[in-house]
Amino acid sequence: MRDPEMLVALLKEMAEDHHGRITCIMFLGMSEDDLNRRHQIELLVDAGHAAWGNDRGDQARITNDGYDFLNAYDKQQPVRDRFAELLNAGVPYVKAALEAMSLIG
Repeated sequence: MRDPEMLVALLKEMAEDHHGRITCIMFLGMSEDDLNRRHQIELLVDAGHAAWGNDRGDQARITNDGYDFLNAYDKQQPVRDRFAELLNAGVPYVKAALEAMSLIG
């Protein structure tokens, strides 16, 4: 299940890294929290807000679209509100992000 708060937190974590990356190594016996974190990163990759940073798939990096979304999300309350409203209504992540960002022109 997607977790909107974690999706944004992961984007912020990537953006705060000097190289825009976070590590997400898959291993046997991963905790539920680690599995959920991995899943949320995969959803960001699906949405185009992140990409796998290497061929092993153990590192994700924020994309330009991810930075654009995060910038709009962080700076404008109406974008945050609309994004949350759309996600809570069942709108897909990508569509909710694009529609929320359209509020800034």
